[in-house]
Amino acid sequence: MQTILITILALSVLFQFIAALFALRLIPITGKKAAWLLVTVAISLMTVRRFESLLRLVADQSPTSLDVLFEVTGLIISCAMMAGIYLIQPLFTEMASSRQELRDMNDKLSSLSGEQRELIARLQDALANIKTLKGLLPICASCKKIRDDKGYWSQIEVYVRDHSDAEFSHGLCPDCARKYFNEISSLKTKK
Repeated sequence: MQTILITILALSVLFQFIAALFALRLIPITGKKAAWLLVTVAISLMTVRRFESLLRLVADQSPTSLDVLFEVTGLIISCAMMAGIYLIQPLFTEMASSRQELRDMNDKLSSLSGEQRELIARLQDALANIKTLKGLLPICASCKKIRDDKGYWSQIEVYVRDHSDAEFSHGLCPDCARKYFNEISSLKTKK
């Protein structure tokens, strides 16, 4: 019975020691140094208590049935504590990874928001610089001059230039060129 109790106490001490190490490994993952140090201290104190019981037993103090029940309960608690801290580690690792992903997404969102603000500003500048002609334009059927808002008649080129960003260059379409050159040819032949 004493050998069984020594084995139970030794396993309990070992499991608590391992649980304390697992708790220390969670510090860099969670960044919560004080919390995991407190957990480690608590486990270490429990380990000291288990180790003290082990030393008493090895010194040939005969165990009672209450001691056996107490130490078996301690072993179960030590085992559960070690397993719990070990099994919770992936959760904290995933949380740390998720926090980093969230930071990366926030950085990307900030960058995209900046780009969006820049594009909006460029579009607003472009809209401010656009001049458009709207509505009906009164135009002379004969000379093609346009009447402005003040009632003055001006050439279509002048009106469009003053009311938009368009510029004109002059040339002759093929029909007008033929007509114009035919008229010139007929005037030369008459002379």
